[in-house]
Amino acid sequence: MNRSLACFITRHVGRRAALAICLAPALVFAQQQTKPGADTPPAAETPPAAESVAPDPAAVVIVTGVTRTTTKKNAAFSINTLSAEDIQRLAPASTADLLANIPGIYSEGGSAGEASNNITVRGLPVTGGYRFAPQLIDGLPAYEEPEAPFLNNDVFVRDDLMTESVEAVKGGPGGILYSNGLGATINHVTRTGGDQLAGGYKIEYADYGFVRQDAFVSGPLGRNLTGAIGGFYRRSKGIRDTGYTADRGGQVRGNLVYTSDDRRTTLRADALLINDRTAFYQNLPISVPRFTAPGTPARPTVIDQDTIQPLGIDFAHGTTASPYNRRFDMLGEYGKRTIDQADGVHPNFRMFTLGGSHELQGGLKLSAGLRHTTGTNGFNAVFTGNDTATSTNFLNARYQNDVISPAHGAALGCNLNHAKLVGFFNMPAGANCATFAGIGREDFIRNHARAAGVAGRYLDDGSTVPASANLNFAIPFVARVEARSTSLDLKAQKTFELQGTHDITFGVYKSRYHYAPNHQTSLLVTDVSNQSRLVDLVAVDAQGNQVGPSLTQGGAILPGWGGFVSRIQGDGNAAYLLDHWETLGSRLKIDAGVRWQDLKADVVRRDRNDVRDLTPANIVASSAQDTTADNEIGFPGTPHTLQETYRGFGWSLGGNYSFGRTLAVYGLASNSFRLPSLGDLNDLSTASATVVNGKPVDVSAVEHIRQYETGLRYLTRGFSASVAAFYNKFSPRSAVNIYRDIESSACSTQGGVTQINSCPEVAQLYQRGVKNVGTEIELSWRPAAVDGLELKGNFVLQNPQVTGANYTVTQEDKDAQGVITGYHYVRISEDGRRPRRLPKKMVNLMPSFDLKPLTDIPVSVYAQFQYYGSRFSEATDTNVTLYPSYHIVNAGAQYQVTERLRAHLHVANLTDQLSFTEGDPLFNDLLSPDGTRNRGVARPLFGRTIRFSLTYMF
Repeated sequence: MNRSLACFITRHVGRRAALAICLAPALVFAQQQTKPGADTPPAAETPPAAESVAPDPAAVVIVTGVTRTTTKKNAAFSINTLSAEDIQRLAPASTADLLANIPGIYSEGGSAGEASNNITVRGLPVTGGYRFAPQLIDGLPAYEEPEAPFLNNDVFVRDDLMTESVEAVKGGPGGILYSNGLGATINHVTRTGGDQLAGGYKIEYADYGFVRQDAFVSGPLGRNLTGAIGGFYRRSKGIRDTGYTADRGGQVRGNLVYTSDDRRTTLRADALLINDRTAFYQNLPISVPRFTAPGTPARPTVIDQDTIQPLGIDFAHGTTASPYNRRFDMLGEYGKRTIDQADGVHPNFRMFTLGGSHELQGGLKLSAGLRHTTGTNGFNAVFTGNDTATSTNFLNARYQNDVISPAHGAALGCNLNHAKLVGFFNMPAGANCATFAGIGREDFIRNHARAAGVAGRYLDDGSTVPASANLNFAIPFVARVEARSTSLDLKAQKTFELQGTHDITFGVYKSRYHYAPNHQTSLLVTDVSNQSRLVDLVAVDAQGNQVGPSLTQGGAILPGWGGFVSRIQGDGNAAYLLDHWETLGSRLKIDAGVRWQDLKADVVRRDRNDVRDLTPANIVASSAQDTTADNEIGFPGTPHTLQETYRGFGWSLGGNYSFGRTLAVYGLASNSFRLPSLGDLNDLSTASATVVNGKPVDVSAVEHIRQYETGLRYLTRGFSASVAAFYNKFSPRSAVNIYRDIESSACSTQGGVTQINSCPEVAQLYQRGVKNVGTEIELSWRPAAVDGLELKGNFVLQNPQVTGANYTVTQEDKDAQGVITGYHYVRISEDGRRPRRLPKKMVNLMPSFDLKPLTDIPVSVYAQFQYYGSRFSEATDTNVTLYPSYHIVNAGAQYQVTERLRAHLHVANLTDQLSFTEGDPLFNDLLSPDGTRNRGVARPLFGRTIRFSLTYMF
């Protein structure tokens, strides 16, 4: 197995047969262990697979949220499962895509790509990533903190042929046995070796240049030892057309399990290596029919997907990324560096796990799990600006805002050496402060301007941008995160009799994690097309000749601004107690538990607010050889620190009563908590006292959710139904809204325009809570009259509402040319509104038909219909924008070529449905380039894709 790991991480891992070659040593070794005369028969003697028989849903065993063997029917909480067979049939393109099949989880279509998507659970607020839904691998977190900027949980978790099942616990014991299980705890269960050699190989192709190979092999390695190893490798041009290899890489993982002769002792070791790159897809420019008034709660701006149009980039397979903007330069404390968008989301992690259990005399069982994760994640993504305009209008806006305004401000402020003043305007001989004292904007232009406008030239060939082109800003987010996490879970379990059988579990949990992100943004100028090209900007005179320095450097008008450099250390301790009590002849099962946890956080954050001029010494400032792009580069500034300890306490009480082998009802009440996330800590938003203008503002830092749930399960082979009704009340940490007091006498002005950053800050304390009532229904029917037909589906109805969010913001006033003329207050309320990007209705129907029982043809066909109701772009009561409901139809067929070989054809988004999983609010004063429509940005569904795979299992 060491040879296989070494093979995986070589520089030639990208070759198509790499994974199979890497697994070959383990396969040979396993075959040697099962040769004739060993404990198990050789592979050739393995009995043929049995005929397909409908599994008994009442007998499905779960391992998540429980402390002893429990079936799904008998769980005293909400539990959903996906088997390895389910995962293969669903053919998910990402972890988020897979989790969309669990009722109550909205994954926004997995439309960001294979990694770094967002999901939300039962109406909890969408804050990004997996904040309320930690991802576990075999009961321990992949990384201790599920919400970390630029480090979403799904960069660690990639399901492949080594995945045995996925289980999701919502609330209840998820918040007792695991950290951060406020909404849902998702456990990805890994295959281990059995008493016979087993394995599989899968090769998959898709119509977008996608090739993926999965493999695993498992089996006995000795009398008491079993092993399993597997993984995947994939290359792809990208589900959206980037023009280069967008996705490449994979993972390898394996485990060894030792079991003593008396079955009292079990030891297990796991290792996982992942080194992968995936493209990150963002919003695209859109246009909608013209509207003249901002949306309100009573009359929102309702988007009709039949009238929405792209602005230069195809919705189905287009993207802002292209070979022309793949690489660009950024500046900072490091000097100059070249960014390659093809690096995308790039996790490079190693995960090592040790675990075991031992049963002592007297029935006391001790168990432990230790996991260490370490590595780095790169995040290279380009976000789309909301400034799409004709080149004429865009360039005029640059002339007004990036040439005239800063030069006019410098003249009024007597900054007579300012590069844009000297470079673009005539400086009279002997000019001094009095020369420009109180000069108006128009007089300043008329009397002193040398530059008459701004011209755009394509970076790749220097040609002039035509008037017919549309231009926009692109905003790269470039980050590198160093991260490590260690989690230790120790449990003691004891069973005793008292009015039934009690299984008491006492556990202690220790976690320690390190998180060090380095984040920087940039601002690029690009045209808007399916092969977007970077554009350089220069100021020109009336004859079109360049005047003064270039406004851009390599297509970047700001090659290094914004962002932060942070170092965060978290140390946590927890203790929990859970009693599983079975009484009344085991018909009644009760789970009661409590959890206490603390977090000691040590944060150092340096914002990139130390602005420096990086004009090279050999360049004459303000000359034609100069550029103003490097005049305002953000370096990491003064460190801000946070040292705090946070504590939370939660409880859960649930019961399940079985009326028989197939019918059970359950009820649950719980109060779970969420300690500050890495996102909270990095924002320095969880200090016990936030100081604004010298005054402390107290905030609470711990979030809570009170949950009540009741449900019924009726599970048979022919018909199964699970119905859950729930009520959640989410109490967030306090939030501080800071806005500028534009009415203060302390505000300064230039040219009659308030300089917003000179106005004092005002702090408002508020809480954005959420309450939600809803129901989740799962149904499965195998009608006896039609052998082989199965109708499955799940339905979610919910009504989430924001509570308690009211605050003030300041907004700019602009004239017709886009010049800032002042500011005004906007009072915003979210109280009673639906949280952003959350639908009220979700439907997932999955019919399938196995043709073999009726025709003896070993083919099964299936389809999937997913429906999501309309969603608001934001919860605020200003510029209210409602994105339409949408549906996705997937379909496929599986053909059992031989007993062990299966072919699979899967078509995603069969009808090429156009819609949007998320989008920004639309503003009535933002017009499309032709002025007849309004513009905005939104993230569309992926267009139709076709995938084909061959899987060999033995």
